[in-house]
Amino acid sequence: MITLLNAAPDTGNQGVSALCHSVVAGLWQRGARRLAVADHGRGLRRADWGDAQVDLVGLTHHRRVWRGDNLRATHAMLRLGVPGTLPARVVAGSRAVLDISGGDSFTDLYGPRRFRAMVLSKRLALAAGVPLILLPQKLGPFRDPANEAEAVDILRRAAAVWVRDAGSFAFLQAALGDGFDPARHRLAVDVAVALPAQAPEGLDRETMAWLAPDRGFPLAGLNVSGLLCNDAAGARRAFGLADRHDAQIEALATALLDADPGLRLLLVPHVHRPDGDPESDLDAARALKLRLGSRAEGRVRVLDAPLPATELKWVLSRLDWFAGARMHATIGAFSSGTPTLGLGYSDKAEGVFAECGIAADVADLRRLDAAALAARAVASYGARAARAADLSARVAGLRARAAAEMDAIAAQAGL
Repeated sequence: MITLLNAAPDTGNQGVSALCHSVVAGLWQRGARRLAVADHGRGLRRADWGDAQVDLVGLTHHRRVWRGDNLRATHAMLRLGVPGTLPARVVAGSRAVLDISGGDSFTDLYGPRRFRAMVLSKRLALAAGVPLILLPQKLGPFRDPANEAEAVDILRRAAAVWVRDAGSFAFLQAALGDGFDPARHRLAVDVAVALPAQAPEGLDRETMAWLAPDRGFPLAGLNVSGLLCNDAAGARRAFGLADRHDAQIEALATALLDADPGLRLLLVPHVHRPDGDPESDLDAARALKLRLGSRAEGRVRVLDAPLPATELKWVLSRLDWFAGARMHATIGAFSSGTPTLGLGYSDKAEGVFAECGIAADVADLRRLDAAALAARAVASYGARAARAADLSARVAGLRARAAAEMDAIAAQAGL
């Protein structure tokens, strides 16, 4: 059994789901036939994901310590050598535990509760004496020196650590010092580069007509981030943005539509949450379309269907150009050969794009106000043919690198 942690496929965040399905598909292709994935459900359930079958195991960081899916109780039992919960038995019976931290959550920037969840989940494997492999992810930053010390202790004890950006790699080298081992501590591309794409079955006829190869008009895609738009003033303060993101994204969309009268724009949510949820990309996309007013008539559509990550990647592959702040939406686009402008609200986007050789394709929302971002997007859209040619030459190499790195991860996991 190989167990995957912190890549739950039921969060509504299709970036995390992309990481999950990429890892599962990669391991399955390399012979793994007993795979467990921790999610937020209850008990043990069997899931058929097309070419791969997995066991879903409920494991949640909540306060109900008497429940069998409680993370703290599971950790305490493994420390005592008494695997009395289902997830404790799964971890103890694993040949390796792989942990990807949601891609970017091994940090204390998101508050003490999430940091504690990241720490406890990794300590499950360490307490059980099972090899812990940290999959390609961002490390830090850590604002509290005590939190950094705890994270470094885990990095030292892990069987292998993979990171996905040069900044995290430099941190890893400095933190481990003489304990740094190039064979076990590696720099990689994001695993979602290798996410398979699958054509959706439930899209409406008009959206499918927009995505058809013979559509007769240029089609751009835009991810409108609920994280940055639904509380735009709060997000501006939290991330140090140069402008409110609702103003930035509206200026961007308006400028694109004005620059090319033939252009149509598909708004692509990548985080599916219930209506009214502060992180709902769908709410943010619908609000943008309303603000665009008459410009949107016949030219702007919202992808309302809550498509899974693999089907979203298919949609992204059909576009002529794409921009967005949800990083795994942009990874899905550029790894499909679609010219992409990443809208960075932290250092993570530039780090991932740089590792893929396209660092220049990130617009920093912390430096560009609404007008400057609009101009940057129009220039990027205008250069889409050249960027498509560059990506055409680059994508095969990225996929080959991702495949080689997954070969190494599978070998470390005992496959």
